[in-house]
Amino acid sequence: MIKWFLKYIDIGINKFLVKNVNNMPVRFVKMIAYYYTDARIRKLYLSRLGLIMGEGTYGNLGLSFTMNEDLSPCVIIGKNVSIAPNVTFITNCKPNNSEILSNNKYVKSKLIQTNGIIKIEDDVWLGTNCVIMPNITIGKGSIIGAGSVLFEDTEEFSIYAGVPAKKIRSIKNA
Repeated sequence: MIKWFLKYIDIGINKFLVKNVNNMPVRFVKMIAYYYTDARIRKLYLSRLGLIMGEGTYGNLGLSFTMNEDLSPCVIIGKNVSIAPNVTFITNCKPNNSEILSNNKYVKSKLIQTNGIIKIEDDVWLGTNCVIMPNITIGKGSIIGAGSVLFEDTEEFSIYAGVPAKKIRSIKNA
């Protein structure tokens, strides 16, 4: 009896969340996108925030990203991508708490280059705790090692690891 009741509650909550994704305040959308246990619901809510995932792709808990102020797409992920826990996508960044750094000529010149879209092609594997920086394209079939920080585009079917991430080997014909 109790198992049936809990299943009924779970189905009701999921239906409510699917129906009201566009009616929720952004801070609720963020909370559900980052922490809700059902990956299908997280995927739906992440898309509202600007992270688009292809068919067969779901993010593990802890997936986070910096979104655009207008919630436009900033991370585009292809099909069948494996995303381990705690992956971070940095699509834009600025020293918003420092007036000194915000007005620094060098920092200002670099900020222009840090706002951009991250593209991840099909069949990629992103390891736990990796960080993907702005304006990066990860080639089809690539593997990004756990704990890596990726600053440059990757070749297809290659393994990258380290800080900063470097190509370790090609796996195209392996």
